[in-house]
Amino acid sequence: MPLNRATLELFASLDRTRPEPLRAQLEDAICAAITGGGMPPGTRLPASRVLAESLHVSRGVVSEAYAQIAAEGWIEVRHGAAPVVRAVPANLKRDSPALDSQGPEVGAARLDLTATAPDLSAFPRRAWAAALRRALTEMPDAALDYGDPRGDDELRGELAAYLVRVRGTVARPHDLVITSGYTQGLWLTCRALKQRGATRVAVEDPSLDDAWATIRSAGLGVVGVPVDEHGIDPSRLKADAVLVTPAHQFPTGAVLSPERRRALLAWGGVVIEDDYDSEYRYDRAPVGTLQRLAPDRVVYLGTASKTLAPALRLGWVLAPPDLTAAIAAERWAMDSGGPAITARAYARLLAGGEVDRHLRRTRREYRERRDELVAALQTLDGCTVEGVAAGLHLLLRLPPGTDEDVVVARLAMNRIRVNGLNAYRLTPKDEPALVIGYGRLQRAAIPGTVAALAQAVCPA
Repeated sequence: MPLNRATLELFASLDRTRPEPLRAQLEDAICAAITGGGMPPGTRLPASRVLAESLHVSRGVVSEAYAQIAAEGWIEVRHGAAPVVRAVPANLKRDSPALDSQGPEVGAARLDLTATAPDLSAFPRRAWAAALRRALTEMPDAALDYGDPRGDDELRGELAAYLVRVRGTVARPHDLVITSGYTQGLWLTCRALKQRGATRVAVEDPSLDDAWATIRSAGLGVVGVPVDEHGIDPSRLKADAVLVTPAHQFPTGAVLSPERRRALLAWGGVVIEDDYDSEYRYDRAPVGTLQRLAPDRVVYLGTASKTLAPALRLGWVLAPPDLTAAIAAERWAMDSGGPAITARAYARLLAGGEVDRHLRRTRREYRERRDELVAALQTLDGCTVEGVAAGLHLLLRLPPGTDEDVVVARLAMNRIRVNGLNAYRLTPKDEPALVIGYGRLQRAAIPGTVAALAQAVCPA
């Protein structure tokens, strides 16, 4: 818990000769003080009247600056009390390689539009704490040992039931392996495939770049296959296995067409299905899993990172029986199994319906954010919005001829973290677009975000 800190002095060098408004300069100064360690969580900021007097600006400038950075999640503003620095700014993800990949660091991001990022402030802390307490109270001593290489048996039982009920998979507890997140699940699967003689894994192009590194680190080659509005084209597959996101292609948002689903399942290799955001679907009926249609040839990967939080380090692999044992053996050789206490607590959340309730709450909130963001983005000249039916991100197509890298750099200078579409391509193309995540974009910050996007795309 953050300390209850006293109100501190605040340095803010405001230059009236600069083109930026004083309000924007003050916002930057406060955020810089927070990220620089000068205002730890729990610090009380000066009252707007006091700060206005010390900076020789109007009280309205300070009030507007406070309101904006509060909307972005940096501080908490309460009526009749001084603003307080938040423990975990909702829109800040520190030490992220995404910013480094965009060039020289220009300061910590004010807004995190990363496409794979959920709203961490929505994490059900009380329910999780209660589940942990109950797990520790009820777990027998034997459950504190290393356990089954496939993971905690109680979680595998609850998870199998959940996947059958929510995603319509063919799932049995002994066909599941609990992992420390999606990335480990993919790595273990690739290691097991390599042991069977596989040499190359095909991936969608574009797709999540982290997955390419994971596949390569497991000793396999990566082959890109282009994606269009119907998803990946199975006729172009030349590999031993393929990693796909059929329900909501990352990052374009395309849904794999029925014809291509059939063709993919008729293809001879192993299909690795990444069902990364299936819980968040808004405008159409849920898309069924490939695993349900071919449980003997599809390896299904899931994670709690998008629904709850990456810090849980919880994922799962639902594999054909002949692969489950090999994946479990790779997991055991790697770290002798996962954290059983965390697994048992998550099983409690599943059994008690808390995961379902959390999904209903967050699905409603994310949909409202998406609707407001799409409506605002549609005012941008020459831009089109795609891939909005599901997930926590959308694709913003930029006007033809726009330099995607320049737009990303301009936004980075404004301390807005976002990736261009080419960041996810194995073969870059001259089709400029931004992949915009709204998982951490508070609704109050949408107008300012879209204004910054407009300025970056078409600077005055």
